[in-house]
Amino acid sequence: MVEYKDGADFLSPDPIETQVLQGSQDSEGVELMVKKNNDRLTGWVSYTLSRSMVLINGLYEEQKVNGGVPYPSNFDRPHSFNLVANYRISRRLSFSSNIVYSTGRPVTLPVAAYYAEGRPFLLYSARNAYRIPDYFRIDLSVNLEGNLKFKKVAHSFWMLNVYNLTGRSNAYSVFYEVEDGAINGYQLSVFARPIITLSWNFKFGNYNSN
Repeated sequence: MVEYKDGADFLSPDPIETQVLQGSQDSEGVELMVKKNNDRLTGWVSYTLSRSMVLINGLYEEQKVNGGVPYPSNFDRPHSFNLVANYRISRRLSFSSNIVYSTGRPVTLPVAAYYAEGRPFLLYSARNAYRIPDYFRIDLSVNLEGNLKFKKVAHSFWMLNVYNLTGRSNAYSVFYEVEDGAINGYQLSVFARPIITLSWNFKFGNYNSN
């Protein structure tokens, strides 16, 4: 693994190789999945338990990250849960739902502020010691088929989708800004409200729907 040093200066004119260190990353976990493929209710559910840790521990203090102690990688999400369910009420009407949950990704946050020679400085936590809020989303879809005559040039169906049904403000990232001498934290969310779409779809050719 290649990681930035503690206190790396992203605006420094020095070569990038002077701002990074090499180390190792270990990942382990287990994934479980159950599927149901018959009857009116079909779908699958999966759960993953995993860890991904990074260790960068050189001979000298300046060659260490996080004091030479292992820390969560940027991809470390211990818990991940997915559920996909489809329910057919009749040959023409069906419902689908999607539930997604995962642990928030690790971040390094400022934990204190201090002044040196009249200049403000931030004191940061250990590398990736905190996490952004967990991710959770529910999607819902309703599918209405047209008539199911066997010999037709094209078959059409309506599809109503609701993305992020609960309107949850899932955090994409967390950042801080200095405003009027105070350090304020903000959360950036994408699609932090339900998104509704309605589409009319065509399938060309003959087919027999079950």
